[in-house]
Amino acid sequence: MRRLFAWDTSGRLLALSAITGAVVGMAGVVFVWGLESVQHWAMHEAMGYQPPPEATHNPRDPFVLPQQWWLVVLIPTLGGLSCGCVVEVFAPDARGHGTDAVIRAFHGLRGVIVANIPWVKGIASIITIGSGGSAGREGPAMQIGAGIGSLLATRWKLSDWERRILLLAGAGAGLGAVFRAPLGGAMFAVEVLYSTTAMEFTALGPVCVAAVVGYTVFVSVFGGQPMFGLPSTPDPATGVLPCAFNGAHELPFYFVFGLLCVGVAWIFVRVSGAFTDRIFAPLPLPRVIKPAFGGLGVGLLALAYPQVMAGGYGWVQKAILQSPDLPWATMAMLVLCKILATSFTTASGGSGGLFAPSLFIGAMLGGAFGAVCHRWFPAMAPPVSAFVLVGMGGFLAGVFKTPLAALIMVAELTGSHDLLAPMILVSFLCVALLPGRVSLCREQVPSLADSPAHVGDFVMDVLEQMRVQEVYHHQANPTVVAEHCKLPHLLRLAAESSQYVFPVVDRDNRLSGIVSLNDLRTVLAGEGAGDLVIAVDIAGPPVTLRLADDLHTALRLMARHRLDELPVVADDNPHRILGTLRRETILAAYDRRVAALRGSDGRPQP
Repeated sequence: MRRLFAWDTSGRLLALSAITGAVVGMAGVVFVWGLESVQHWAMHEAMGYQPPPEATHNPRDPFVLPQQWWLVVLIPTLGGLSCGCVVEVFAPDARGHGTDAVIRAFHGLRGVIVANIPWVKGIASIITIGSGGSAGREGPAMQIGAGIGSLLATRWKLSDWERRILLLAGAGAGLGAVFRAPLGGAMFAVEVLYSTTAMEFTALGPVCVAAVVGYTVFVSVFGGQPMFGLPSTPDPATGVLPCAFNGAHELPFYFVFGLLCVGVAWIFVRVSGAFTDRIFAPLPLPRVIKPAFGGLGVGLLALAYPQVMAGGYGWVQKAILQSPDLPWATMAMLVLCKILATSFTTASGGSGGLFAPSLFIGAMLGGAFGAVCHRWFPAMAPPVSAFVLVGMGGFLAGVFKTPLAALIMVAELTGSHDLLAPMILVSFLCVALLPGRVSLCREQVPSLADSPAHVGDFVMDVLEQMRVQEVYHHQANPTVVAEHCKLPHLLRLAAESSQYVFPVVDRDNRLSGIVSLNDLRTVLAGEGAGDLVIAVDIAGPPVTLRLADDLHTALRLMARHRLDELPVVADDNPHRILGTLRRETILAAYDRRVAALRGSDGRPQP
């Protein structure tokens, strides 16, 4: 293998990603089985609520609304309370929608996720979603997978960067498995890290491998059919296929719809943030109780619109099939109610993802807008089903800043690529018009240069391009100390000079060492030294810089010898001292160079 493949570089990491994907796939099986079991008992058996089936082609498939209204309020409340107890006792970092925790671990925590997070996140999410909380299973699946990847990387004693890669591999495998969308899950994991169109390309290969393996393990148990079925017969009124792009005359409708998605996405992000920062954060209650109030809010909304409970995949299927059970006014109301219900669940500390609610909101928004367009422009407007699918992808792209992942994900969820053109238009319109800070993921950073995970790369690249001769402080007469200089005189020279280090020369004026201020402090800590100590007694090795040295080398030497300044010598004569170079001079030069590079790219300068 070492002869045939690049085992020590990409080969080993791909193999470890495949193992990670297999483990995450098995964890996804357990998670979804537990979620469906609790959901069946709490919502189906107790409430009497039978939502529409998923992956069907019949728009009139039956459903049963909740029969016990008081259980609709009680069960989500008890579920929130149980979730709060589990999370606060075992792992407070498991609260919320999970995607932000993965992003934060990648950027700022060296890819480390606490070992107990995966199972605590799984249990808390099963309780929250299974009891009717308005959230999806993708965020928990991502955090569970990322936690497994981080744990395996730590057990295998991998580097920080390799741990970050396996964290993303586990996240992509978890999302790709539970949504049966391996490529979409992989793209989402590498794209969601940034609030612009940047993505983590170096991780794409390992993440794809892990996602495919995780998906394979998962579908071997649950089957590999797409999550949603599409109508296959042409519209009897117009004769066009209901989920296809039929020409350029439809693009103005999609453009207007894209603007509507931008506005609703902005509302969703702002409402979610307001619930978090202005309602639940200052609420004078123990955090263990707050999810119960979130569950109570969901239960009260569900009394009027039970469709908002859990992920709502069956209702999305109804919207795709243009079911008469979902008139346009109902879909419009469900957009508002789902925003409120999801904010209640996640902002209060409930455990669940925002991916499925975003799909739901986009689908209902597309269904309502498409139905209105067909009333006004029956011969020109795109099919309602097409608006539903485009709304799912476009809205998801806007609130998560993942345009490519949204396109691929919706195509895999439905098994159709016929709407890529309008979906590209709406998705990139949402990303372009929504500011980077308007995102459901607060831990996103604008670009690779802003990520702590890449700071070392960019610092090294910039410093290696800069030379000592560009920034050092030239001195006509630098303060130089003779080897026999006594300590009192040396102290007077240090007090009168602005240098941090003092070159020490022998009788032939050859450099023999350097004395730093730290060396002088060490000597002063003793007693009775006086004239008995001379410069050569306390001088360290003659560490110097040449004019042609790069600043990365200079910074590395300073760190190694614990010095804040180094003397600079001529390239042709290592004993001729030209001046000195300080650490803060290097950092200031680096700041100026980075500011200039950012300005040349059109970005605001600091």
